[in-house]
Amino acid sequence: MNSLKKTAIVWFFLMTALMMLHLSSIEALAAESDQNWRPVFDLAMRWINFLILAFLLIKFSRIPIKSFLAGKKEEIASVIGELESDKERMLQKIDESRRQIDNSKERLSRLKETIIAQGEKNKTKIIEDAERESKILLESAKQKIESRIADARRVIKIEMIDEAIALAMQQLPDKITDQDNQRFIDAYLESAATK
Repeated sequence: MNSLKKTAIVWFFLMTALMMLHLSSIEALAAESDQNWRPVFDLAMRWINFLILAFLLIKFSRIPIKSFLAGKKEEIASVIGELESDKERMLQKIDESRRQIDNSKERLSRLKETIIAQGEKNKTKIIEDAERESKILLESAKQKIESRIADARRVIKIEMIDEAIALAMQQLPDKITDQDNQRFIDAYLESAATK
């Protein structure tokens, strides 16, 4: 840092001296009356001033400019390095995210297949249960129908027997004679005796 301060102080004094020299030469030359040599002199002084200024800039500011540029170069290189490492980390995260997405898609497709298989199995089971229940219901309905038909036949038989008995009771007393009664009694007694 001390060398930079010294360079800056030397630079300041040189610039001040050059400015003073330049300003004093203009007043001295303005006093002369002959103007033919003036444009050539002005041009020569400008070139001399430029060369002195260029020499001083190169001589005293070369090292600070080099160190400044080297520092900026290192700073930019470190920033670029950090950005490159950030880029690598981001690319790794992107790759990891893509792998996770691919794994998720695979898991999702397997889960979908599993759900479809379970659905098919449940569907088959439901159909089998429904067929079994329908057979049971049909058998039950058939048994109820047969039971009702049998009940209806019994009721009809009983009613027919009752009607036949009622009809017979109405018609038999007129048609059965005492002989028929005696025959019935004899037949009953014979069957009772044989038993």
